[in-house]
Amino acid sequence: MLRTLLTLIGPIACWAASAAQTVRLWNGVEMPLLAEGTWQYNDTEAEAAVATALRVGFRMIDTAYDYHNQAGVGRAIRQSGVPRNEIFVETKVPGCGMDPAVATKQCYNDTVKVLHEDLSLLNMTYVDLVILHFPPRASFALRSCHFWVCDQVQDQWRAMEDFYAAGKAKAIGVSNYCPSCFECLRGKTKVKPMVNQIGYHIGMGADPSGFRSYADEHDIVLQAYSPLGNTPWKKGANPEILKGEFTSSLAKAHNKSTISIALKWLVQHGVATVTKSSNAVHLSEDLDLWSWNLTDDEIKAADKYTLMGLPSFACNFERDLVV
Repeated sequence: MLRTLLTLIGPIACWAASAAQTVRLWNGVEMPLLAEGTWQYNDTEAEAAVATALRVGFRMIDTAYDYHNQAGVGRAIRQSGVPRNEIFVETKVPGCGMDPAVATKQCYNDTVKVLHEDLSLLNMTYVDLVILHFPPRASFALRSCHFWVCDQVQDQWRAMEDFYAAGKAKAIGVSNYCPSCFECLRGKTKVKPMVNQIGYHIGMGADPSGFRSYADEHDIVLQAYSPLGNTPWKKGANPEILKGEFTSSLAKAHNKSTISIALKWLVQHGVATVTKSSNAVHLSEDLDLWSWNLTDDEIKAADKYTLMGLPSFACNFERDLVV
């Protein structure tokens, strides 16, 4: 039905496809649905990958304080020839106790310091989005943000709010936050989180552990990291996504790669996604998500398809413990 409609309306369809490349955060900021990631790149590698991504058409870049590549990311952006206001820059700072730079007992002060240090390393006056990379370290043991962890969540979020109020970030959010972490903030914030970046890939279902329905209910945009899965023992993407029968059959039906199928499933669900490559051809293929769609039946089948995956390293299984 959708394909027939797009064929009929012709030029309007091109405009619609272009418009669909962003998602609006609750504060009105338009965030691209697809970002070039820089995890595991050093400064030199990040600079080259970001330069290539911007050249082929990417307009969102994802980095982090503990990637230690902000200088390279910043150089590539400044030298790209693309106006800064046309590039959406996302970065992350460590959760309380997750890095020596952010001590548990000095969470607010250390977070303030790291936010400004990260901005300085990027050599920028502002970022478009900054998120907390993880909940506090204790959440890994408790598998939730209950008890004293809640105080740390609130302290760190105050630092994020102050950074936002100072105009240093156009949007603020979190990563690996589960419902109990958000519950710590409810009724305690001036500015609520706008984004939650989680582990999410095809095979995890339309609502993994209730993360998506919670986000929808509270006006939070989900963003997926590791959209091709993550198999640390193989140091790469899940081979079932890359070469499995299910994704391969969809790829053949659309004359696309299995990677395109995995990315398309996410963005067609309205989930923003961080991909990663330094290859111009592969990056261009990643961007070619707006001229075609999975059918309703294919989406339903993909929603039922099952592969192992965890939305958060910190707390994945405590949906029923939310208070």
